[in-house]
Amino acid sequence: MVKAIRNSVLILTFIIVAGSNILWGFMNSYLACGFALAASLTVGICIERVFVKRSHREMIRRHGRDSCPADEQQPGP
Repeated sequence: MVKAIRNSVLILTFIIVAGSNILWGFMNSYLACGFALAASLTVGICIERVFVKRSHREMIRRHGRDSCPADEQQPGP
């Protein structure tokens, strides 16, 4: 489900940014497509981070702070 939402957002962002740049003639089509690709990848990374943070908060809410990774639970020397 996360991949489907992320891919939908990527495609939608690419179409909106490339279409608006080409339609209004802000820049040539190659530059507009490159800019749209960069924008859509940035949005995709942000969407993935949101889902990861949300699931991490949910895990902490359900199981408490004891569910930290093993390297954080080891006592110091």
